[in-house]
Amino acid sequence: MSRLRVASLSRYLLYGQFSTRGCLRSHVRTVPIIVQRSPSQCRAAHTEAASSHLENVSSPIHVPLRKQLKDEAKKLKASGKKKKKNVNNQVVDGWELTVGIEIHAQLNTAKKLFSSATTSFNDEPNSHVAYFDLATPGSQPIFQKETLIPALRAALALDCKIQNVSRFDRKHYFHWDQPSGYQITQYYEPFARDGKITLHPRDGIAAEDGHGVSVGIKQIQMEQDTAKTMAQPGNVHWIDFNRTGVPLIEIITLPDIHHPATAAALVRKVQILLNAVDACVSGMEAGGLRADVNVSVRRSDDPSAPLGQRTEIKNLSSLKAVEDAIIAERDRQISVLESGGSIASETRGWSIGSTETRRLRGKEGEVDYRYMPDPDLAPVIIGDDLVSHLRSHMGELPDAEVEELIQRFELSTKDAQSLVALDGGKRVEYFWNVVGLLTERFGPNADLPQSRVKKML
Repeated sequence: MSRLRVASLSRYLLYGQFSTRGCLRSHVRTVPIIVQRSPSQCRAAHTEAASSHLENVSSPIHVPLRKQLKDEAKKLKASGKKKKKNVNNQVVDGWELTVGIEIHAQLNTAKKLFSSATTSFNDEPNSHVAYFDLATPGSQPIFQKETLIPALRAALALDCKIQNVSRFDRKHYFHWDQPSGYQITQYYEPFARDGKITLHPRDGIAAEDGHGVSVGIKQIQMEQDTAKTMAQPGNVHWIDFNRTGVPLIEIITLPDIHHPATAAALVRKVQILLNAVDACVSGMEAGGLRADVNVSVRRSDDPSAPLGQRTEIKNLSSLKAVEDAIIAERDRQISVLESGGSIASETRGWSIGSTETRRLRGKEGEVDYRYMPDPDLAPVIIGDDLVSHLRSHMGELPDAEVEELIQRFELSTKDAQSLVALDGGKRVEYFWNVVGLLTERFGPNADLPQSRVKKML
């Protein structure tokens, strides 16, 4: 087969159109893809696509989410099964749960990872796209070094060791949200390793974890985000390439978590830490942070036995989803093992309001992704002076700030945590401004009890 012409490749990338001459006719099934360009063009494209499929495709009936949740609750009630509250469902007698988490967070940067295009989330679709973002032939990745700064701040906040040399790799998979056919990541030599995050009872961990738990972080790697796919009626998809190439960090924990509530608490604390150091300004509620959880179980009567076969639950977008999905998958695996079955290595999904996970596909491994060093990107060299400068200008992290609020101003743990977490840190900033005004009025050695501070607030 001869090589595709640039014009043909352009029509495929931008409009989803294939040439049907020659061998492509018998081997390629055209999937209608419409690239969203402007609101008016999108409405026109949607109307045309909907009308063309009206005779052959029946449009699915849209059911509001609230009604879906109510229907699920009615079905559960009718079946006679009563869902156990999560607080009383952290352990199963005779079994040990093990969880590892991979957190993907969008970095707070002005440029994309390998192009000078502006990072954009609210602008018109496909208004900030460079040649490399579309994998246009001849375009090359150019590492934007300023994207490294928020990534380093995040790694330092998570107590990681910064690697002086890191390298980029290609992770191959084929989907229309990744035009190049591979994702650039740091699989073999990430920029940060060997961190940890300490969780306290006030963070919302399971009561079974006692006074606290330390979760190890295996590595943090930089990688690029994919395009945004928006499904439309009639097997039509709109693709917005504004998100393609947006810089991400992937935080990979060790399998040190053994209770569902503690897993959700870890994701919450990572989100607070990333926000506190200005590394990530968009949380789970806005799609800027997503979590994948790896779940396995084994019988607790033999602690020396190897960990059970793990499954991965992808793209959990809320803290409640993290806890609920882990509980559901734990119970499913226990049921399978107790009935004499075996756990398959697979990727599973979770939907809001569900009571069980669902199989998506077999679990990909290193061989499936065909990792290889990216030949177009040089190693990233990080100097110790840069790391020292960032470390010295980190400011006070949330745990230290909460402790100071409790000890100095006699605030309750709940009030101190709320003050630090609310409004993206602006609430506690206002608090310290009030404290500064009080100090100016009454002197630096003045006692500022809780009652006076609350009165000023």
